[in-house]
Amino acid sequence: IYLVQTEKVNGAIAADIGKMPLENARKSVEEYNLQNKIQLRLSDGLRKFNEDDAQEIIFAGMGGTLIAEKLKETPWIKNKKLHFVFQPQSRAEDLREFLFANGFEIGEEIATHEGNRFYIAFDAFYTGEVSTFTVADCFLGKLPKTDDAKIHIEKQVNRLQKRYDATKEIGKEDTELFKTIQKLKDFLNG
Repeated sequence: IYLVQTEKVNGAIAADIGKMPLENARKSVEEYNLQNKIQLRLSDGLRKFNEDDAQEIIFAGMGGTLIAEKLKETPWIKNKKLHFVFQPQSRAEDLREFLFANGFEIGEEIATHEGNRFYIAFDAFYTGEVSTFTVADCFLGKLPKTDDAKIHIEKQVNRLQKRYDATKEIGKEDTELFKTIQKLKDFLNG
């Protein structure tokens, strides 16, 4: 609604897998009298879309693992005319890994917060060139060294440290995981 109202886009298609969220969206679209500019579509990911439906595609409100799964099942996303914006609620590293491995380039990335919730958002586009990347690259992406980004990375370090400590405890120390944690700590201290 905001994008249409501010004329940043001429029209939009809002989609959701759930009927109730889509019904709520319908009420909002009608409240702002934008039925002629915003279509609503019941769709699991991009299943009810084709590459000619949009030039800009936004995925928000789901985890990075799920977003990557939805992208995997949609071969037409590998198209240089499409621009993507992602706001994964969790596991952004899984989404970045998919993008790096499938010929996408991450453009710009931000970390922000609202209250106690921290958010990551980034854009990407298809280049066809598969990137070489490390696990640490999947966690860091192109995050700038802002206070919000550091808080996000600190949370990731804490999560990974617990996993690493568990591997040490059972006698199966994960040295790659240790290296990843060190790279994330370098980001925090650099």
